[in-house]
Amino acid sequence: MRIKKTENIIKIFFFIPLLIYFGKRSLIAYDEGFYALQSRYILENSNWIGPTFLDSLSTDRTIGIQFLLALSRNIFGESLFALYLPILFASVFMIFSTYHLHKELLNDKNPIYSALILSTSFLWISYSNMATQDIVFASIISFGILCSIKAFKTNKNNYLIFSGIWIGFAFMFKTFLTVIPFLAIFPFLLRTKIIYKKYFWIGFIIGFCPYIIWSYKYILIYSFSTYKGIFNKVISLSKNNTFTNPPYYYLWNLSVNAFPWTILSIIGFLQSFKMKSLNKYFLFFYPLLTITLLSLFSTKTPYYPLQIFSIISLNAYIGIRYLISINDSKLISFLEKLNYLFISFIVILGVILINFYEIIDIDKRAQILISLGGLIFSLSWIFYIFVKKDKKKIFLSIAGPYILIIGLVQSGLITDKSKSLRIASEALIKAEQLQNKPIYILKRKNMDDISMSKIIKIMNQMPKLAIKIKNINQLNKNSYVWTTSDIYEDGYYVVNENKVFYPWKLIHKK
Repeated sequence: MRIKKTENIIKIFFFIPLLIYFGKRSLIAYDEGFYALQSRYILENSNWIGPTFLDSLSTDRTIGIQFLLALSRNIFGESLFALYLPILFASVFMIFSTYHLHKELLNDKNPIYSALILSTSFLWISYSNMATQDIVFASIISFGILCSIKAFKTNKNNYLIFSGIWIGFAFMFKTFLTVIPFLAIFPFLLRTKIIYKKYFWIGFIIGFCPYIIWSYKYILIYSFSTYKGIFNKVISLSKNNTFTNPPYYYLWNLSVNAFPWTILSIIGFLQSFKMKSLNKYFLFFYPLLTITLLSLFSTKTPYYPLQIFSIISLNAYIGIRYLISINDSKLISFLEKLNYLFISFIVILGVILINFYEIIDIDKRAQILISLGGLIFSLSWIFYIFVKKDKKKIFLSIAGPYILIIGLVQSGLITDKSKSLRIASEALIKAEQLQNKPIYILKRKNMDDISMSKIIKIMNQMPKLAIKIKNINQLNKNSYVWTTSDIYEDGYYVVNENKVFYPWKLIHKK
């Protein structure tokens, strides 16, 4: 018993350098910075019902993720680490679900491998370090799949409840996008008669309670006319918009974002079709149906397929096992070389570009970490071709991506995402002693995307939330305002015109 507990503790330690960044963080603007600001407004205004930005109500979304971020900040403080705690919890929850899905669907005693494959997938690790609802949504769906399988196998009431409860919880975060995973799992629920069970519907009702309570209070305070914005957003996303992409979008986008497991997951996906009914459904038909439904929707984004990344991880592991188990096939030999040598070449090429062509703006420490991770990854996958033992092949398959992703995470590339702006902001706050001073924002009516994106990132770095004003004359003495205007009156001067803040500048009224 003690040995098993020790093994579980060791397994947990594997994920710490992947999920916890040991440096300073900074945010991107959309959607991360926007949600982070909304969580601050919740605490500032003590308004846990209507998500707001500056003095405007956001009528096109629920308050699910903003509520979680604000709750974490309320309990653990205003730090960015506190902001990321709900995302960290959701990431661990999805790893847990993937680990147990491996046990339920694969005749294999190494569920840790699928969990590690998940946490070393490029898209997944990027969003597990982003303060948005996407990982929360994906983790709820993975847990829902797990509970549905357990409900079928055991018929226990607690699993039946959870096989229904996830739907409402997911709806609170992504509203009508929840229809996609529900439709994908519906044939299974119908065929196994889970959907006819009383406890499934008890869970279904419990899951929707947060959304129903929030909706009731929202309509009571803000009226149904603003509540309709949630429905209007779905309609707008179903029509041509900025994120409209062709039907084949996910064929290439998902392939890129599943890196470095793309080829292996495709091999596993094809092999899963040969499995028995339950395994075939969740490893083949479920992801196929999900991607098909997502492809029919006009709006297509890289992060929508996050909901099937637990399944992709299992398929990647199936792909590894298949390549190892078939030794006398020229096709398998070709696929092994294609995967392990070609992707190694791509990573080495990336390391060369980072070191000699400055394609991304990173410091020397980050450059060393990424280069070291990339080289170890490439060596691991190249050595795979030459080793003979199955265990060593599996180890090298997992170890390479593991070291690479640790390098990417700890370099700050996917965690300190607005580093230059963060450093400039810290210097500005210290120089002007802005820790306890009011900071205003003179916001134009029709602000372009660049200006809006930049001010969101700036506001997240400021110690005090910005207060919107319509005219610079509204400023009190010894106050500061962010503005894009070049026209000032006497008594105002530009504090900082660092190009990293462009097109914004900070003005001080003496």
